[in-house]
Amino acid sequence: MSECRLLTAVLVGSLMTLGCGVEEGVLAKVGKAKVDVAIFQQHLEAATGEPWEAATDPVAARLLDQFLDQEVVLVAADGGDHVDVPSEPGIRSARVRLQLDGLCGPPQPPDPGLVEAEVASSLTAERPARAHVRQMLLDSREEAEIARRRLDEGSDFEELSKSVSRAPNADGGGDLGLLTQGGLSEDLDEVIFALQAGEISEPVMGPSGYHIFQVLEVFPAGPPPRSEIEPGVLSRLGEVSAREHSAACVRRLAGEVGVRVIHDQLWFHYEGRYSEVIHEE
Repeated sequence: MSECRLLTAVLVGSLMTLGCGVEEGVLAKVGKAKVDVAIFQQHLEAATGEPWEAATDPVAARLLDQFLDQEVVLVAADGGDHVDVPSEPGIRSARVRLQLDGLCGPPQPPDPGLVEAEVASSLTAERPARAHVRQMLLDSREEAEIARRRLDEGSDFEELSKSVSRAPNADGGGDLGLLTQGGLSEDLDEVIFALQAGEISEPVMGPSGYHIFQVLEVFPAGPPPRSEIEPGVLSRLGEVSAREHSAACVRRLAGEVGVRVIHDQLWFHYEGRYSEVIHEE
């Protein structure tokens, strides 16, 4: 930080802003409410985990935009004054979200045409085969062959894994979850994807010892089913719609309550959403 900028930052909370009719230490006006420099500096520290002086211009500007968005919602919720909320960023954001939902209402659901287009696009994508797999890992071929015989004799794979396997996931029955074809070494990949659902491999040597695999379910290569794709598309587009709805609502509320940033009180370069004065009563 340059000497000039540091001096501005130190003095900003104590000097009067001349000729603008704003009290000292006031960074912005939102409706009838005044945003104190010190309050925003505390917010900067809480949000970044560093002294407010350490925030770069882009970070300080972005956080000022977010802070003023929240102030707009709080002022609009109280008819032009201000709703007091805790200063901790997480609690503050949650409280603002409640106020915003009440002021703006729910967002529109995603456009059905856009949902269908994204689902159709995903249905054309090829996905490699996958398999839900359990394993045991043993130190020697002899131990692995003994374990394999016990499985042939009816031992439960999960219980045997817990008692004889030294794999990190042995206590969980050796469950590896879904494995994708091509994601393992060629030897192990070939063994696993030659098995059908319910089958158990012979012992196979790997980098850490001897493995025995059990395939629980096989998902062939090809596009994923629509039932798997559509919920994710709806969720993703719903989040986009909610963000756009909230942003548009905050812009409308800002125009109703009025926002003015006192640039002479800033110690950083700011060209954010509130650079220009928004309607003031």
